[in-house]
Amino acid sequence: MKPSTLAIAALIAAAAPAAFGSTASEREYQRGYNDCSQGRYDQNQHGESYKKGCRAAEDGQKSQAPAGHQGGKAKLSDLKGMDSIKAFDVMTARGFTNVDTLTAGETIYGTYYNAKTHQCVQLTNTNNRVESIDDVPSHPKCR
Repeated sequence: MKPSTLAIAALIAAAAPAAFGSTASEREYQRGYNDCSQGRYDQNQHGESYKKGCRAAEDGQKSQAPAGHQGGKAKLSDLKGMDSIKAFDVMTARGFTNVDTLTAGETIYGTYYNAKTHQCVQLTNTNNRVESIDDVPSHPKCR
């Protein structure tokens, strides 16, 4: 296993708060995501990172859902091809928690659960890139 693969596996298994928010841009992205998730934002008063966070929240949040509806699923298709570390940050920002990680050769399989949307997905990472995103609704750690 390459050292970089080991580093990614360690990062994926780490707690989400420690991995996110280390730069001003990442903190601004998270602030935009949080503000828009709660319905309070002013995109004209903030930079591009804030706006990206806000758009991510809007993509993953269906606040206009009819009564009794659980809300929509978080958008994940944009993660394919993304740098693995950046994808971990985006998953965290979208409300997902890493619940399981498996390694097979040069491939890392990270399983993530979003309690709000009840989504359970697996990100397959090879060569430091997200290769695929798959629903795994019956994973035992997604509860």
